[in-house]
Amino acid sequence: MMLFRGGAIEVNAGEERIDDPQNIGESVEKLWFRVLFDAVEYWYFEHYGAPAMNAHGSAALKGAQMIRAAPFAIDVPANRIVLEEKGELSWMYFEDGLGEGEDAKAWIDNGPDLSKLDSEARKAVDAEANRTAEILRSVEFRRVTFRSDGDHEVQKLIQSTLTYLCKAAERLVSGQRPEIGPAWFDLQMANETALKAVIRSATGKQPHVHSLNDLLNSGQLHGVVFESSRISDWPKFSDMSDWRYGQGSPPGIAKLYSAYQMSLELVSACMSQIKPGMGSGFGVLIKYSPWSTKNALGEYRDLKNN
Repeated sequence: MMLFRGGAIEVNAGEERIDDPQNIGESVEKLWFRVLFDAVEYWYFEHYGAPAMNAHGSAALKGAQMIRAAPFAIDVPANRIVLEEKGELSWMYFEDGLGEGEDAKAWIDNGPDLSKLDSEARKAVDAEANRTAEILRSVEFRRVTFRSDGDHEVQKLIQSTLTYLCKAAERLVSGQRPEIGPAWFDLQMANETALKAVIRSATGKQPHVHSLNDLLNSGQLHGVVFESSRISDWPKFSDMSDWRYGQGSPPGIAKLYSAYQMSLELVSACMSQIKPGMGSGFGVLIKYSPWSTKNALGEYRDLKNN
């Protein structure tokens, strides 16, 4: 549209003269538009390089799973995708949890062969992985479907909850000891922001305190169902403040993972008090780059009708 408005190009498509930039959006699947788009895209690839131009889509939600006392990453897709037409069309479903046919074990990154675990261990991994994926999806669903007329400071708290949870999982599975202290602090902040989201949603304001005991007491007044005794031995904020700087002696991976699991459940209890903007399972049909001469498989589209 910039090229048209600036008079830099003129386009004739057969007998048709294309000179109205206001109506270009109606022609995105026309051959002349696709050729022009590919030419402009080529210019960007040449100037900035292919990696910079790659479409990244929705980032996976990062979780953690212990298997045989070793941590592994779980990359949970933000949305459930169902292929409609190979290379062209897919349904994208927005789920408040796992959707039809989804199995979180399949998203464990470079994990061991689970068939070699005994049945009880397999059941435990299955249950934990599914619960982790369900909870991460529930936070993401509330972030995405947040009502446009709501208090968007609450939405920001939901976003921060998800950010801190994912970052804690990344640190937990990194295998780097210096990441343990900051991971504890990430969990502290995930719990804080989740509780403050509930409190602010109910009252219009949030307390500026760090004590999980105080925040949970307030959250319970607004419907959060979570046993206070479960955070009775939660580390002091002053200790975790040191840990985020790499100081002090934070508990190791085993206790960190236990704290991560508890934090997921506390976050889940908080999210249950925040109503999504719409029902779970709605989907949109998405066509891959209809303005390009190639489909998602890199194959040239059928251009005979253009």
